[in-house]
Formats: sequence, structure tokens, C-alpha cells
Amino acid sequence: MAAPPPLSSAHVVCCAQPRLAPLKHVTAAVSSFLDYSARWSIESACARAGGADGVSLRLLERIAAHRAAADSQSFRAKRQLDVFHRQWEFTRAAAAAATRGDLAAFKWLVAMFPECRVTVAVEEAAKAGQLHVLQWLLDKSRRRELTVFWGAKELFFAGKHGHLHVAQWLHEHTSPPPTHMFFVTLEEAARNGDLDMVTWLCDVRGEWSPYAAVLAAGGGHLQVLQWLRTNLFSSSSSSISMDDAAAGGHLDVLCWLQDHSGGGHFDVVFFLQCERAEGCSAKAFVNATASGELEILKWLFANHRERLGRDRLRIYALGKFYILQWLKMEAGADEREAFMGEVNALAQG
Repeated sequence: MAAPPPLSSAHVVCCAQPRLAPLKHVTAAVSSFLDYSARWSIESACARAGGADGVSLRLLERIAAHRAAADSQSFRAKRQLDVFHRQWEFTRAAAAAATRGDLAAFKWLVAMFPECRVTVAVEEAAKAGQLHVLQWLLDKSRRRELTVFWGAKELFFAGKHGHLHVAQWLHEHTSPPPTHMFFVTLEEAARNGDLDMVTWLCDVRGEWSPYAAVLAAGGGHLQVLQWLRTNLFSSSSSSISMDDAAAGGHLDVLCWLQDHSGGGHFDVVFFLQCERAEGCSAKAFVNATASGELEILKWLFANHRERLGRDRLRIYALGKFYILQWLKMEAGADEREAFMGEVNALAQG
């Protein structure tokens, strides 16, 4: 197969010189020196494209022409016949094009690799919120013009990255995810504080994950936690963690949990009144100290000092300078004496 034509820039420069214009091999040599496309792959061109217009189709055409010309004269031609290699190359290039929403490049790739299947690109399009790419893929797959794998993790990625419109479209037009993937999607939305996504997922499936509340509390997403409490919590739910809220410095979440621990609201926060590892344990003090959250530590001392126990050694060991100063002022003489006794016992043992 013939090499691609010389670059327009090389052709114009050489034609402007009367002595060079007739020498086609000189034009070809100058073009070869300037043409970086010979050293690129289709996948790298799709991955590195910048700007709103996406990858240049002319660049892809030149890369393909260079490769075809080289393959016709070398051992690499055998590799091009390898269906697995072609699928690998198509998968990587299509994923890059889908991430950017470059539908023109995606169509070119499908024409260049007609026998290949679309796999990872579906998830990448969902992750990036590229709904138009997903719509085009669904249309092609329904017409049996393209093999597209649906129903893996595309709805999870749409939910995790906050693309509600994509998640809704996927739910309506593709197979619903299995229950475990739904739970993971809900938990990621709660972790990110995406209230719209959380409410939609719970409404559309009629299910919820108890761990979603833990992640919402740990991330300081009070609105999500309040919605879950108002709409979904049952009396058997008991896993919201004040430890995680303390570690993140989320005083508003801690105060809300404290305010809703009684009065018959819900039993999720009953750990405030009893020893439970997932509740307001000594770990909350340790987490707050390690994170340098002095205000959180003050609140914990004021409301749950009895939970401290023997973990005060770890608090002192982890403490930041100002926290240590405050602890020194806060602790009474008896507490300081007990602390020093424990330190000496550890040193001797």
C-alpha cells in the first residue's frame, strides 16, 4: 500500500522553490521529517486529543495509512491479522474517545475496526456523563450493526460520578444492575453527598443500604443523612458511626446525631447510650485527635467523656501541639496522675 501524501505544509514550501518543485522525493523527505503521525498509534491519538473538537480525523487517517504502508512490507502485517490485538487497540482507543464524548472519532474507529466489540467504552462514557455516545451505541446495537456489551458497571459509574441524567437513561433503556451493584452505587452516591442520586436510587428500587448512612455521616453529608433518617430508617438500623464523623471534623453531623438520639426518633443512634464499636466509642476521640479537630474533641469531651477510657494514651500520643495543650488544661490532677502511671507502666513493661 502506498504511503500517505506529503503534508500540505511541506508541499507548499517545496513548490514555492522553483528548483525543488520538480523533485518529488525531496518533498517526500521534508514531509517525512515533519510528519509525527508516523510515530503515533491510533490509541495514543485518541487519548491525547485536546480541545472541544476532539481528535482530528485527518490525523487518524494518516496514522492508519502509515501503518498500512509499513505493514505491507514487514512482519507487522501478521500482527494486524491478530483479532485479539485489533480488539485490544480498538478497546483502548474507543474508551479514550468515549471519555471525551468524541462521537466523530468513535464512528471512525467503528468503521476502521468493524469486527470489534464495544466493552470498556460503555463504562467510560457513563463515567464521563457522555449521554450522546451511549445513545448512539444503543441505536447501533439495536440495529445489530455493532456488538455492545451492556449491563456491567455503567450505571454504577454514572451514579458514582454524579451523572443523574445518565443513570436515569441507563435504567430506562438497559438491563438493571444486580442488587449488589445497586447497593454499591447507592453507597458511593451517599459517600459523595449526592442527595438527588440517593433519592432517585432509593425511589426506583425501593431498597437501601444501611452502610450508605455510615458513609454519609463519615463524609459530613448531613442532608443525605437527614433524608435517609426521615424516609428510610427502620428501628433495626444501628450502624451510623460517630467515629467517622469525628475523624472528618463534621461537628454538625455529630450534633445532629446527638439531638436525634432520644425522644423515640429512631434507634440508629442508640450507641450514644451504650457501648458499641460503631457508635461513639473511644475511637471517636482518637480519630478527632489524629485529624487535629480540636472543636470536635472539645464536643466529645463535653458530651461523652466517659467513653474515653484507657485510649487516652493513644490520644496523647497522636495529639497535635495545641490539642496537647488543651488536654493538659482539661485533665484534672487525678487524670494526669493516672495517665503518667500508665506511661511509666508501659515504659517498664
